[in-house]
Amino acid sequence: MSYALLFPGQGSQRMGMGKELYEEHIEARQILESACEFLDYDLKKIMFEGPEEVLTDTIYAQPAIYVCSAMYLEKVKKEGISYSYVAGHSLGEYSALYASGAVSFLDGLALVEKRGRAMGEENGKGCMAAVTGMTEEMLKPIVEAEKDVVIANLNTETQLTLSGTEQGIGAVTQVLEAYDEVVVKRLAVSAAFHSPQMKRAANKMRQVIEQTIMHTPSIYMVPNVTGIPTKDIDAIRELLFLQITGQVRWKDSILAIRDAGVEGFYEVGCGRVLKRIHPFILTEPKCYSV
Repeated sequence: MSYALLFPGQGSQRMGMGKELYEEHIEARQILESACEFLDYDLKKIMFEGPEEVLTDTIYAQPAIYVCSAMYLEKVKKEGISYSYVAGHSLGEYSALYASGAVSFLDGLALVEKRGRAMGEENGKGCMAAVTGMTEEMLKPIVEAEKDVVIANLNTETQLTLSGTEQGIGAVTQVLEAYDEVVVKRLAVSAAFHSPQMKRAANKMRQVIEQTIMHTPSIYMVPNVTGIPTKDIDAIRELLFLQITGQVRWKDSILAIRDAGVEGFYEVGCGRVLKRIHPFILTEPKCYSV
């Protein structure tokens, strides 16, 4: 049997993440210790003890999530789970890149560390909100009326994410309040991820991405921007850059993997964020936890 591995993104972090794996699996322990040697701060302490305001800071959250997912990947390997497709939600795409064999663990960590810093510098310059109960077709004309708001994530048919300025998100929210079945919830992020407001962060990352050693992946990777499986490393490299300002087409990614005939999905990382939204995209094949 062959499975797909799914990697969560920012927002999946929590204090104590990876601690049980660290204590029980030597391979996971080696992953975290090598990350701590590479970084100029004690990531293990932040992951295990917080404080929460540090762990949720984009600068530290992104490396923490990437490293924790790599620790869980060691568990996947140890349990002999065979996988032929990988996908990651937003930041999780870098974990997928590592799992595909396209980059080494430390090269992937270097990318994520620089991405976290570049995006963290945009803190306070925007916000995001989840919209439940409305399709993309219904939401699009409302969003297009506000120049500073975009649909950032297409998670399920009726669970989307907006990204933009405080004023723009506020205006769209006010319109959506008139719809009885629609729920709008602000996300606990301090910037407008996956929007044109991340252009400066994307430009900082372009050279970093271009200079990182990457290899043709041994399995299919499904980039967020297209939702189409590929092994083309040049395309993957370019899509990593475009992803910072572009959409996360998560529903399309899951459906594309399903159509390729996998037996099931495994969420690999901290929390069960992707497993919880999976039933809203597919009932079969199911998504399991590692």
